[in-house]
Amino acid sequence: MEQATDPERSTGRRWPGWVAAAAVFVAALAFQVARIPAAEHDVVWAEDGAVFLLGALQDPVGSIVAPYAGYQHLLPRLLADAVVALAPLASYAVVVFWASAIIAALVCAATIPLARWAVPWLPARIALGMVPVVVPLIAPEIIGNLADLHTFMLWLGVWIALSMPSSRLESWLIAVAAFAAAMTEVQLLLMLPVLLLRIHRRRPLLWPVIGGFLLGLGGQALSWMLAPRGGYDGVPIGIPDVVVGWLSNVVMPTLQPTEQGIREAFAAQGPLAAAPVLAVFVLAALVVIIWGSWRARMAGAVVLLASASSFGGSLLASPIEQFQYASFRGDEWLTAIVDLRYGGAAGMLLAAIVPIAASAAVERLHGRWRSVARPVLALGLAAFVGAMAWQSPDTGSHRIGVERWSAQVERQQAACASGGAPEDLLIAPYNRALVLDCPSILGEP
Repeated sequence: MEQATDPERSTGRRWPGWVAAAAVFVAALAFQVARIPAAEHDVVWAEDGAVFLLGALQDPVGSIVAPYAGYQHLLPRLLADAVVALAPLASYAVVVFWASAIIAALVCAATIPLARWAVPWLPARIALGMVPVVVPLIAPEIIGNLADLHTFMLWLGVWIALSMPSSRLESWLIAVAAFAAAMTEVQLLLMLPVLLLRIHRRRPLLWPVIGGFLLGLGGQALSWMLAPRGGYDGVPIGIPDVVVGWLSNVVMPTLQPTEQGIREAFAAQGPLAAAPVLAVFVLAALVVIIWGSWRARMAGAVVLLASASSFGGSLLASPIEQFQYASFRGDEWLTAIVDLRYGGAAGMLLAAIVPIAASAAVERLHGRWRSVARPVLALGLAAFVGAMAWQSPDTGSHRIGVERWSAQVERQQAACASGGAPEDLLIAPYNRALVLDCPSILGEP
């Protein structure tokens, strides 16, 4: 049975949590802006142009619920519509970057109040709140675009599923967020068992949250059935491929993110190369299992299972030969994909076990031991988050080498205004071509 365990509410001192949330928002936003070079803020990323921009230009209303790649992308669709309606086309890339970075920072900040039920120690929640933007594999292509906002919605949805609203207003606000997250990230279907476990007649404030989740997941299920994901090789991907892929694309890059370094390590040692990094997370998991309250154990189980399942589900839903990781031997690893963006989302969830463990330890200890442990654990969390943030630039960026969007659009606008034909607009990654007609480029109806 769930108990009313909201220490911030019981002490009447919730304001430190909101101050912490505000600080995390600022820090998360600043990190994203600094992590992606300013010139690359003005680059359109993949589906932000080829799917969401085109949808907003051609059918702004109908495109909102149009499925893509098998599922709904509600938040990116709404934001693309808003940007097209309110900003000049030449500003599309920059406005999208800032809007996406702000949404991600809001998700980081929201983690502070959402996680208080399962992670009561505030310093641990502050570290937890920074995890979504400092995990190194988030940086190459996930930060600052609409197409990958679903990654942050996966994180948000996990903590919504583990949250405990304390008022009717909070319950309905979280319910709206649950609907938006579920209608943006199909893998939140993984949270259904968690939601079902938490249904209890004495917790009516959870009912709107669960209802919001179920509405969003219903939309995703319908989209998956009517427009299933396709276009892949269909090669067999087994559990061993998922396990080895998880070690090379999730575990290893968290604290050793240099792409070539990972390849060389796996070429020399195979999956055992990930053992030193894996040991950090195994130790944290053991702390949660041995010392944690049942709430901490539940949160730990959820984030670890979601990490493995989201990564595995992504491989199984996108079966290509390069994902047969268990078959790689020796020098075959030197050309392997070890910066897979699916590893970014799974890496967030894996890294979450460390703050959960720190909070569990503080809850367990008492008296002098707690007084000693708090500063030591706080420093450890700062070092853990700082190490990921420090190494994040080692992963590079996939926006490099693409001409600024604003310059391209202004050039095309001049050509269209003088009667010329439009040319390809280049977007990331790898200078993909996007074709817009002159009325769209000139903003004509």
